[in-house]
Amino acid sequence: MTWRLDPAKTGVLILDVQQRLVPAIHEHARVVKKVADLLAVAEIFGLPVFVTEQVPEKLGPTVPEIDLKKYGLRPIPKSAFSAASVLPSELPKTVLVAGIETHICVRQTVYDLRLGDRNVCVIGDAVGSRAPLDHQLALDEMRHDKILILSVESLAWELAGSADSPTFKRLLAVLK
Repeated sequence: MTWRLDPAKTGVLILDVQQRLVPAIHEHARVVKKVADLLAVAEIFGLPVFVTEQVPEKLGPTVPEIDLKKYGLRPIPKSAFSAASVLPSELPKTVLVAGIETHICVRQTVYDLRLGDRNVCVIGDAVGSRAPLDHQLALDEMRHDKILILSVESLAWELAGSADSPTFKRLLAVLK
């Protein structure tokens, strides 16, 4: 297993950043902004993006700050906490996971994707939970299990690889 990310083999999964759930999330403005930044980074590198919504008839749609129409994305509804069973089979080998809640849907999806032989990275500043302790415990557990925890910015520069990258200026505009 290499910790280096290959954009050609990497995709993004955004879990359940929904209108009725987001306001309850600790530091929800940060989580929403970082998920939006992650989408912009994914577009720059041409990464496939998958979005889920947990019981959307009860929790509402994805928040408008995450402009799914702009990126041509259609959310996948789910009721199970793990999204692994509703994701398409063409999911890339490496999956970057963001969304809410860290200790429930993110955690369960991460472990199920690993069982499905995927390399999984959690975007630590683009995940959140209602309670900070639940969020931190889940991140600590996943890190202990050798799941890579990245920030949106560290991910972007990892994918760029160099200041000479043609993506450099576009990334600066997103990450400032």
